[in-house]
Amino acid sequence: MGVQKFKQRVMAAGIVQGGGELRYGEVVLTSAEVKALRATPKTLAPAPGAGKVLEFLGGLAFLDAGTNVFAEATANLAVKFTNGSGVQVSQTVETTGFIDQAADTVTNILPKLDSIVSKANGENQPLVLQNVGAGEITGNAAGDGVLRVKFAYRIHQTGF
Repeated sequence: MGVQKFKQRVMAAGIVQGGGELRYGEVVLTSAEVKALRATPKTLAPAPGAGKVLEFLGGLAFLDAGTNVFAEATANLAVKFTNGSGVQVSQTVETTGFIDQAADTVTNILPKLDSIVSKANGENQPLVLQNVGAGEITGNAAGDGVLRVKFAYRIHQTGF
């Protein structure tokens, strides 16, 4: 057998590669936080500092279903810059068939194509998860449902 060599890049969290620092994150939302996501978005990645911008690369959302299901009629999820008024950087995550399930469930969170943002609205802004629907998620009376979000992002120098 002996030593085996390869000529490929190896990626690890927190290293600079291709001009951006790659990072991974995980955020756990309680039942109360899930039900308040429209009014109170949850920070996924903090603001990176002056002269830097975050690039959302994608993620997964894991529903750890509780005793009672969550309910939604018009709720959907998305990753945005800043807060509820920020530019959306992910595709919209349909919550019907996901958040309202009685069994543990997983779904993808994909990056949005062409999430164009001005310097003022993208530079040094955090990434947040928000309910972008017309109403809050309800249900889960026992308050034991949990949403876990695992994601990847890059930090880039803006060069502005």
